[in-house]
Amino acid sequence: MRIQTVGAGPHPDFSKVGCVVTIAGVSIDCAERQTDSAEIIDLRDVDGSGRVVEGGSGYQVASIHIPPRVYGDAACDGEDGAEHRPVDLDPGTVLVTLWTYNQ
Repeated sequence: MRIQTVGAGPHPDFSKVGCVVTIAGVSIDCAERQTDSAEIIDLRDVDGSGRVVEGGSGYQVASIHIPPRVYGDAACDGEDGAEHRPVDLDPGTVLVTLWTYNQ
């Protein structure tokens, strides 16, 4: 995963394991959320309460940019030709943007 910070900081706590990123206590499985179109998931602080949620209104804490699903050809068992199948998400293609956040 690529991490980009905006502002001088401090920035929200985050961790990443495989395709799962956790920011300010909110976990997003990027592989589960990937679709045929690019996805942008915004995390916001609800009215300065310190409670971070996906979407809604409030102070922008982070954004997760998940690229569109990629397809590849795979051999079919017992059949001629190939099948068009989705390729597993490469975590290195996900961009996480963290904004200055005073919790």
